[in-house]
Amino acid sequence: MALVGLFAPLVGATGISGQTVALEGATIVDGTGDVIPAGVVLVEGDRIACVGARGTCEIPADANRVDVSGRFITPGLVDAHVHFSQTGWIDGRPDGLSAPDVYPYLETSEYNRANPERWHRSYLCSGITAVFDVGGHPWTTTLPERSEHPDAAHVRAAGPLITHATRTALMANDELYTFLPMDTAEEVSESVRALVEMGSTAAKVWYLRPPADRREALDRRLLQIGEEARAAGLDLIVHATSLREAKVALRAGAKLLVHSVEDRPVDDEFLELLGANDAVYAPTLVVGGFWTRASGSIAVGLTPEIDDPNECVDAGTRAKLEQVLELQGYVPEAGRSPERFYARLERGGARKVTMFENLRRVFEAGGTIATATDAGNPLTLHGPSIYNEMEAMQAAGLEPDDIIVMSTRNGAVAMNRASDFGTLEPGKLADLLVLAEDPTRDVRAFRSLTHVMRAGVLREQRELRAR
Repeated sequence: MALVGLFAPLVGATGISGQTVALEGATIVDGTGDVIPAGVVLVEGDRIACVGARGTCEIPADANRVDVSGRFITPGLVDAHVHFSQTGWIDGRPDGLSAPDVYPYLETSEYNRANPERWHRSYLCSGITAVFDVGGHPWTTTLPERSEHPDAAHVRAAGPLITHATRTALMANDELYTFLPMDTAEEVSESVRALVEMGSTAAKVWYLRPPADRREALDRRLLQIGEEARAAGLDLIVHATSLREAKVALRAGAKLLVHSVEDRPVDDEFLELLGANDAVYAPTLVVGGFWTRASGSIAVGLTPEIDDPNECVDAGTRAKLEQVLELQGYVPEAGRSPERFYARLERGGARKVTMFENLRRVFEAGGTIATATDAGNPLTLHGPSIYNEMEAMQAAGLEPDDIIVMSTRNGAVAMNRASDFGTLEPGKLADLLVLAEDPTRDVRAFRSLTHVMRAGVLREQRELRAR
């Protein structure tokens, strides 16, 4: 099913595909680190025709001229880690809390498959024009082709995850499932072949710390996945949050590490492997804290507050966040203790210190870092969680200029789409944002989003709001 026309047309667009639009007078932050004051972005159809200082772009007489003086133009944001098969709440992760009478997982999964446009709207509403779905149900591999139009974010999709740690709660049926096996050499070959057949462009491995008695055998399986993925033309991407397993992933040829190393500081060997692979490091700093807040809110029976400054979260998701009292009975008595919740917060804080330090080390070593949220996990909401992630990167000590590059160009690199978007350059797709505040001073400025252009169609941000 094509996405075009699945939701109501977004009326009031300043520009339409095929028309020439000139955005004039804004400070241009082009995604490469360069800044052009009082500049012009000229768009013809769905492509950028010219970017430069005032007077350097010849503006046709029939162009739709839009005065954005005093504002700031950046490339569209790229979220390099999302899950269309997950909802942003507990109903999408029954392995964390199973409440089948409230949230039948098959029903949730079928609804997600039928309604991907709600996430697309939330992404565009938040300024995200491209996303990498790094693990989901098989139908997600159809999204890239279905999403190349102005009403959707670009998508790259990996499909089901290959893992040694299958959780049956996330396996709805033979069409809606999350995991493929890797326990034997034969299973590895069949899992890689299945990804190719369903149209994936990447092999995602969920490589949690293997049991000691299986560690060497599973390491060999991961190396085999790397070899077979390369032979099949798939990029290897790996979830490995411990230093040892992250190194094994890089030795297997991983091109993207979809989370931070969080158990200990990264060392020189890790940094050398990361550089040798030309791999992308996607830190996902906020998802763990959001998980803790979600489970804690259910345990103590308090509706969680959400950070949605531009009103992008859909009504259905917001309604589910009000159901904490219905879910509380599914939490074991021992799990309802506030003290247990506070202990989880403390452990999460310790992990965040390590993640912050490792982010700085990767950056100082010249590693490629891409902003990534893990959107779809509980309270890591599709769309607005990008602000929390970028602000966490700033809190870790990175400068706004660098975070902008990580959130635009480097995300496009992670998606293998850097020739199409991620920077404001002639010939690239016209995916860009207009902000009221200066993002080079503080990345919180992305909350001041006033306009979104996707494929040459310019909309006011308020037209994209869910309420």
